[in-house]
Amino acid sequence: MMVMADNNFLIKLVDDNETYRLFIQALERGEISLGLCTPVIAEFLVKDDNFDRATFLSKVNSFVQIFDFDMKSAVLSAKIFRDLLDSGYIKQNNNQRQVIKVDIQIISITLANDISKLYTADKGIVEIIDHLKLPIEIVNFENDELMGLSLFQGGD
Repeated sequence: MMVMADNNFLIKLVDDNETYRLFIQALERGEISLGLCTPVIAEFLVKDDNFDRATFLSKVNSFVQIFDFDMKSAVLSAKIFRDLLDSGYIKQNNNQRQVIKVDIQIISITLANDISKLYTADKGIVEIIDHLKLPIEIVNFENDELMGLSLFQGGD
């Protein structure tokens, strides 16, 4: 099963050795495949000039599929943004407009590629998905909800 991940999830993997080890084992066992969209990769690499982040991406490369912001994603992004404008969401959150644009790109790439699960603890992404009732299941990794992976269930 393919799951999309956001920047916060990648940071947790790099910063938390236990979660990283368990997640890599899940990838190796074929329990999941990890999807990364290009805006997430840019956000992940730009935060600080952390060598560990680039090393991490090269280590998981064989388990990761990269998704670009293509024409289908752009059309979906425009529709999501329009729906948020029409509902007044953008006006209420105008001070976060740039963050909202990146969140919309992540959501639209996820939808454009028929990926139904997104690893995130980003409240903005969750809020947009809930607000528009989009067909994406949020897996909040900070609440140890790692989607039933056997390695994260303690008893396996």
